[in-house]
Amino acid sequence: MRVCVSALTMLIAATAALPAAAQEGLKPRNTHEGFWVGFGLGGGFNLSDFARGNRFGGGGQVALGGTLSQKLLLGGEAIGWARKVSGSTVTQSNGMAVALFYPTGTGIFVKGGIGFAAWTQSATSGNTTVSTTAGGFGLGGGLGYDLQIGSNLYLTPAAEFLFQSVESNVFANSTASLLMFTLGLTWH
Repeated sequence: MRVCVSALTMLIAATAALPAAAQEGLKPRNTHEGFWVGFGLGGGFNLSDFARGNRFGGGGQVALGGTLSQKLLLGGEAIGWARKVSGSTVTQSNGMAVALFYPTGTGIFVKGGIGFAAWTQSATSGNTTVSTTAGGFGLGGGLGYDLQIGSNLYLTPAAEFLFQSVESNVFANSTASLLMFTLGLTWH
């Protein structure tokens, strides 16, 4: 958790330190063209009953894709959440095909995706690590904003709701939902 907070603090400080002179020569505000890639760090809440007080964890996401129009971008995203619980690490993640829609052509966007979900629980005892993994179906939807800070660079705060349904005889429940918040950088 401290690593996520430190990384977010450094990211904010680095972007705030950009000189105002660098703002000259920027592309027109929020121009989308060609290939795009982004990543973010943050945290989130496991909204599922089985979390029992262990709801908050660190997280992150990586996404990349292409631009279909000024208002529609398509790509792929990997987003995940992790938390240490009683000596083991619990990880939940989605790998999805995503669409980003910019309804007004400005920096605000709506995101939706569909793909795979995975849950992993790892425990280490001495030099031995035992992991249990379950996979299944994942959905995601969210909101974000691209704030232009460079010619092709955007600071992107986002909130995303994830739904997961996995098949497993090991995990007591087969569905989960997560609310993730990330602050990232996106290159368009």
